[in-house]
Amino acid sequence: MPHILQSAEAAFTRLTEIFNYQPAGKILLMTADFSDYGSAGAITVPQNFIRLDIAPMELGYENIPYHDRIQWLLNHELVHIFINDQASTAESVSRSLFSRVAPAQDQPLSVCYSLLTNHSRYTPRWHQEGIAVFLETWLSGGFGRVLGNFDEMYFRTLAIEGKTPATAAELETGAVKESFLLGTLHYLYGARFMAYLAATDGADKLLAWFQIQPGQPSRSFAKKFGSIFGRELQDAWQDFMRSEIEFQQANIARLNAAPLTPSTPLQDNPLGWVTQPYLDAANSNIIFGYHRPHQLTALSAIDVKTHVMNDFGTLPTPSMIQIASTAYDPELQWLFYTTNNSKLFRDVHVRDLSSGTSRVLFHDARVGQLTVAPKTQELWGIRHAGGSAVLVYSAHPYHQLVPVMEFGYGDEIQHLAASPSGRFLAATLHQADGSQSVILADLDQLKKSGRFRYQTISNAGSPEFPSWSADESHLYWNAYTNGVSNIYRADRQSGQVEAMSHTLRGLFRPVYLSPDSLFAFEFSSEGFIPVIIPNRPAAHLPAIQYFGQKVVDRNPYLTRWTVQHNTSLQASSPAQPVAANYNSLAQLKVQSMLPVISGFQGRTVAGIYTHIADPLYVHDLTLEGGFSGFGQFAPGTQYHFKGRYEFRRKYSVEFSHNAASFYDLFNQRKAGFEGELLSLGHTRYWKFDEPHKITQTTRLSLYRGVKAIHDNTVALPQSDFASLETVINSRSLRRAIGSVDSEYGDTWALTMTALG
Repeated sequence: MPHILQSAEAAFTRLTEIFNYQPAGKILLMTADFSDYGSAGAITVPQNFIRLDIAPMELGYENIPYHDRIQWLLNHELVHIFINDQASTAESVSRSLFSRVAPAQDQPLSVCYSLLTNHSRYTPRWHQEGIAVFLETWLSGGFGRVLGNFDEMYFRTLAIEGKTPATAAELETGAVKESFLLGTLHYLYGARFMAYLAATDGADKLLAWFQIQPGQPSRSFAKKFGSIFGRELQDAWQDFMRSEIEFQQANIARLNAAPLTPSTPLQDNPLGWVTQPYLDAANSNIIFGYHRPHQLTALSAIDVKTHVMNDFGTLPTPSMIQIASTAYDPELQWLFYTTNNSKLFRDVHVRDLSSGTSRVLFHDARVGQLTVAPKTQELWGIRHAGGSAVLVYSAHPYHQLVPVMEFGYGDEIQHLAASPSGRFLAATLHQADGSQSVILADLDQLKKSGRFRYQTISNAGSPEFPSWSADESHLYWNAYTNGVSNIYRADRQSGQVEAMSHTLRGLFRPVYLSPDSLFAFEFSSEGFIPVIIPNRPAAHLPAIQYFGQKVVDRNPYLTRWTVQHNTSLQASSPAQPVAANYNSLAQLKVQSMLPVISGFQGRTVAGIYTHIADPLYVHDLTLEGGFSGFGQFAPGTQYHFKGRYEFRRKYSVEFSHNAASFYDLFNQRKAGFEGELLSLGHTRYWKFDEPHKITQTTRLSLYRGVKAIHDNTVALPQSDFASLETVINSRSLRRAIGSVDSEYGDTWALTMTALG
């Protein structure tokens, strides 16, 4: 906890200097351990709030270059807080009247008030994430996506394939949903556009685009862009696209100066994201999983001789980058894999490929980075819990996971690869200083001593995804040593490291096939393609240039923006934060109080809507009262009220008197009814294991003076009555990339009602 607070304070101090601004009020920081991979998110409505998942990050392809993960995440999220906390004159007035309003589904007019009180929050996502990615890079001393290899690879690949970068409008329509990269496209294009502006017009103008000066009127982000940069946003984006193509063509020319490694694709269509591949030598198959648009995540085997690919199962709950953690034992023909990879705690499963049956080995084990040694049949993995990484193993027949050692904070070990004999363990080690290495450890020594002693094989180019030759004489991996991901090989006897490929796009996850050939995945703009390349060294690897370097050349002062944990900050922060239980009642706050209009029985209701809650929504209360005494009406129906209180999202109390509804202003069938309702509710989760959830919602309702129900379509002979209803709902639904709704699975509901 002290490190988290010091990291937040250090980033806050630096951003205050950069923006010459300090957010008003508290910034609430909630740490959580709900997922096995670290992440974070920030909101500024109804208050400044950061959620920080403290688990180690999900490594892969240098998709996110980072150093200290806590500092890096807070650098990024605090940028969102600083930018969206600012207010124009109109926003300041609106906030003083209504607070910061979060949209509420039961009161659509809250959307209008939310725009009035935090207009800048509702710009396109590429605009929001672009500046956060841009600043994260310099706040983290260069560890960020502006100088990242993945971003260069993506835009270089577009140029190789003759594709035009997406326009800003395309990012807001179908381009994101149809891409295997999903929301990552907002980060890619947003950051690249910000880097282009900083390189051509200067970072000072870029910052001015996001700054709001005191007394400044509200303007759309597009109009403000024109006043600062002197050209229309659409024109600047077109210039950016042309500049990007020219820059990448120059890099491609540099790479083409040396002979390229020939490759044989095993499939014509890209596969999206892929898991670690494994050789099933007995059947000449490569076994792996993949996740591409319009198809559920699949387990598959591809014949390296015939190139025929056969899917033999699906993988539920995939994560974005790695999909799932897998391991394969060719002797048993067992494929180990994890579920709950994107949220909650991971389960470890095993599938017998000979029989096609699957079973759960370890439930909620929180273990991934699996590897198994065929000779010893020991299953190794990394458990993420409490922000730490623990090396564990299980001996056949896999009844128990045995912890071996816990790594210190900042040491994140992933991509485990046990040698065929089971004596050695290769892995990727990422450390808090941003360095990344392929390392080698002796498992026999480790189990005896409990100490993790390792040899660094390579630390050049963010090496990752190590794998072994059949005789353990060589270790293979991929790395961005020249700015392009290529395959490398280390001779374990001599220690010599050789580049085994020279490619234009990027090769990943090498697998030894024979003394003559290697398997790998080649990057494309639509996902990874399985290929075979020669198992021989490449002659020469020319280096590319990074667009981020152009930003530094134009704005050298950016290198001085690195967040530092200086002595004064540490002295001002308590060594041990004062611990206290969260008092939800003491944290209750009026989040919004809004004038609203609603409908009731064909009449217009003028009223007040109020939302009161604590930051974690332990207590959540909404109240709406109104008056409709305009014209002819039945006596006693001109006053309207409805209120709902929820406790921990499990228990609810609801009361209404002549309840009005905004939607009744437009609907032919009116939901609001005359009379009173008092309702008590409870929700229970019988199962919450993605994708399968079983819930039971029970509600006891007391009605008084009610004339009709079911949207006022069924008249009642008795106006006072009670009902008890319980609904059991089961949902096990899945969807593919590019879908608009769930596409596969089952759902059913059982409703039981008693009236009296």
